[in-house]
Amino acid sequence: MKYSNIEKSHRQKKIRKARNEHAFIFTNDLSECLAMVEREDWEDVVSFAGGSPADAADLLNIRGVPGDARVLWGRSEEEARAAYINWQKRRSRKKAH
Repeated sequence: MKYSNIEKSHRQKKIRKARNEHAFIFTNDLSECLAMVEREDWEDVVSFAGGSPADAADLLNIRGVPGDARVLWGRSEEEARAAYINWQKRRSRKKAH
């Protein structure tokens, strides 16, 4: 069964809520976590900001977030970073084949 992007988004939100995940704002190279934001707060404000992490962070009074920041989901900073790195590895293996 093929799902629309909206359906996928709703499923992902339910999963993040059930797992009590947060949004972690990282520098582009993942070397530093700049902030942690509650899931519902981030989902609301990033939509209002047109998807821009820097603009969304500014609306939440989080200053100094660069335009190329990455926002990752997880129960902890370490989990969020590890999940992203694993996803990148899977993605590169798919492209290689």
